[in-house]
Amino acid sequence: MNKIYPRLVVPLIMVGIFSCQSIKKSSKFGLTEGYYTAKRKGGDAVPVYLFPDEDSIKVYRKQSPHFNATDSTGSLFIAFPGVVRAVKPQDYFLKQGTFDIDILSILFKYRPAISGFPNQLNTSILNGALFLGYRTDLYKINYNETPFGAYRRSVTHYGFSFGVFTGLGASRIDPSQGALSIEYDGLVNPSGLAAILAVDKFTFGLTYGVDHLIDKNHRFWIYQGKPWIGLGVGLNLN
Repeated sequence: MNKIYPRLVVPLIMVGIFSCQSIKKSSKFGLTEGYYTAKRKGGDAVPVYLFPDEDSIKVYRKQSPHFNATDSTGSLFIAFPGVVRAVKPQDYFLKQGTFDIDILSILFKYRPAISGFPNQLNTSILNGALFLGYRTDLYKINYNETPFGAYRRSVTHYGFSFGVFTGLGASRIDPSQGALSIEYDGLVNPSGLAAILAVDKFTFGLTYGVDHLIDKNHRFWIYQGKPWIGLGVGLNLN
């Protein structure tokens, strides 16, 4: 079974390297060009295509099935300039669903009591995983009044993801955790399910997973394949 893990590690490293090249281009906490649904309070959701430029966020109505995002002449739905000097515009909500790729660092693990060993709260920064899931991003566009009587645009962002993760980490292995005579930091493969919440640039998640020790002592380790609950922070890659 241990031969499986080298095959797992290499793809994780390669995906991480190539994905990191796009971090600077990625900005899920900010509005980027693409398809959304737009809705104001009391109104219906409208499929749209959003195009932000330096001065304004332009929203074009998606006229299915003949909508062409590169030729939106005459289909402008609404525009959100950076500053409005007249009447305050209505608040709008934009929603977008996408496939999600994150790097997830698991900061805390709670392990239930097992084999006479008490429950534990393990902390380690040496736990990294690749997360894959489906993400929903919600944006609220509103205008706040300035001291000079104008209204300045503001965008608030929330994101929700649910999916699976797998990666590599370290765990303390000692004689009290099985039929072992040595003490060392073992290499483990954490994997499981995660629910992630993003508020603007900050991303954190609740994880449910298991660890597999990647060496010959895995059959003696009492936590091998046993579930834990954790808290992690994430970095979006796409």
